[in-house]
Amino acid sequence: MTPQEQRPAPNRAGHGDDSGSRLPGIWTRTLGELTLSYVPDAGVAMIPSRVYPSSDEEDWSAHPAHMTRAGHLSMGCGALLVERGGTRLLIDAGHGRISGEELEPFQHGFDHVRDLPASLATLGVDPAELEMVAFTHFHGDHTGWARPDAVEDPRSLFPKARWMVGKGELESVAPGSGPVLAGQDERAVIVTDGTEIADGIRAWSLPGHTPGHTAWVLDTGDGREVVAFGDALHSPVQVRHPDWEVCLDTDRDEAERSRRRLVDHLARDGVYGFGVHFADQQLGTVDGSGHWRPWTDAVDAS
Repeated sequence: MTPQEQRPAPNRAGHGDDSGSRLPGIWTRTLGELTLSYVPDAGVAMIPSRVYPSSDEEDWSAHPAHMTRAGHLSMGCGALLVERGGTRLLIDAGHGRISGEELEPFQHGFDHVRDLPASLATLGVDPAELEMVAFTHFHGDHTGWARPDAVEDPRSLFPKARWMVGKGELESVAPGSGPVLAGQDERAVIVTDGTEIADGIRAWSLPGHTPGHTAWVLDTGDGREVVAFGDALHSPVQVRHPDWEVCLDTDRDEAERSRRRLVDHLARDGVYGFGVHFADQQLGTVDGSGHWRPWTDAVDAS
């Protein structure tokens, strides 16, 4: 991505907030007993009408705050570090070692903002000590540093970790394609809907994007919760358009049902969401008008 392509379009709302098209950096937020840190890995500039094939240029002209000057959607790729009590785990494992020559047709550009190992080091986290990584699904931008070829060590960047995987996701791997995760047969733990994998952290099955797509519901300990929803939604704009299919949805109808369930849930009091691809608006909620409202507007960070 060139600087021109990354630059956000003028914000017609007039408040100068470019977060809808700005790639995210490391951040940490605390809600009650829960501490969340975004661990950036890569950034991608997407062609919106290819990500959302049922949308067109006119649809996106109504959302300039989420578009770059070149007319692309900026999407972050990384992981979420979750800390609660004595528990520390990662949700998803970033993009991993891919090159800009391996772009999918719906991507315009790719750039490593700051790779995940360096981001973890900045946060003071040794990946070799993490004992659990929970996956939303098995797409490559979520399994990156957990893959068998991620680093020289065939155990991946996380040699001790157990892999928490939603029921149905292993079956989605094409026969003969080999394991998605390092030590997959021995280390993967299949998790069903509602299973609590640690104190205050439970699985919520939201299939459709992939067969075993799973959100992770994080209890703050003070009556609130955060839903890390993976690719159930890819952009804040989609909150207003749950009918927009995503090009990689394996079951279009089921994915739409999951999106609608998720948006309804995020509109409840005390419920926040984490959208890993939501540019620099990753943490937020759905307000009374049905729009995504980022953290700075949604809640007092103190």
